Amino acid sequence: MYRLLATDIDDTLLAPDGSLPEINRTELLKLHASGVAIVFCSGRADASIRKVAQGILPPADDEYLIAFNGARVVTADTRRTVARQYLPTSVVESIRSYARANNLHLQAYEGDDFLVERVTDAARAYAKATSTSFRRVDDLAAALPVGSPKLLLIGEHELLASHRDAIQRAGGRVQVMFSKPHYLEIVAEGVNKGSALTRLAAELGIAIEETVAVGDAANDVDMLRAAGVGVAVANAHSEALSAADIVLETDATDGVMAEVARRFFS
Repeated sequence: MYRLLATDIDDTLLAPDGSLPEINRTELLKLHASGVAIVFCSGRADASIRKVAQGILPPADDEYLIAFNGARVVTADTRRTVARQYLPTSVVESIRSYARANNLHLQAYEGDDFLVERVTDAARAYAKATSTSFRRVDDLAAALPVGSPKLLLIGEHELLASHRDAIQRAGGRVQVMFSKPHYLEIVAEGVNKGSALTRLAAELGIAIEETVAVGDAANDVDMLRAAGVGVAVANAHSEALSAADIVLETDATDGVMAEVARRFFS
């Protein structure tokens, strides 16, 4: 019997155009009403996840959001911090310097905003896609004395892939992964959705074997491996397909949560 469902947001729960298929909302409501714990997990900021989640379930502090790929775990209503692990300012400075030297779009995070040194079309598009706002600062590192939960580079996949190893070296003890082909995410070493899910399940008194995790991308791999059963949507990227225990026949557009509910919670 499974007691917790952890779901990725983009291209898993939401369709590629950012919309929420009604069947996904309906099935999650049913599961929650039956006593299943629903945990929303994303590379997004918790403020952005909350806007998606509150369109499905009324926010409450017995619901949880795993944000920034696991760097922050908060309650859904008051966003009380359950766990956090940020990139230190020194790492922000190192990667900022590399991004500047190579003319790459880089953004960091503080509170509900993301920070950029240059206002670009990428920043505007990201703000629109995630329903968040941004601030321009002269120096990302100087603006973040306590560090950042993650850093995000946005650009063409081939370009970002060519810089990935160098960014890893510049950051040192960090993890670098794609959440979308044009989003390269950087978090502190040890931060991932899987470790966050494991910690949260323990906090809730739920055995990890009683959890189901659903995802589609490379930043979901650790979560799929950590869960009692890791599930990839039908159109998932190769990394998620390889990590999953089960690959579904449907994706977000087809109403993936109906298949999840039928196969694991009926």
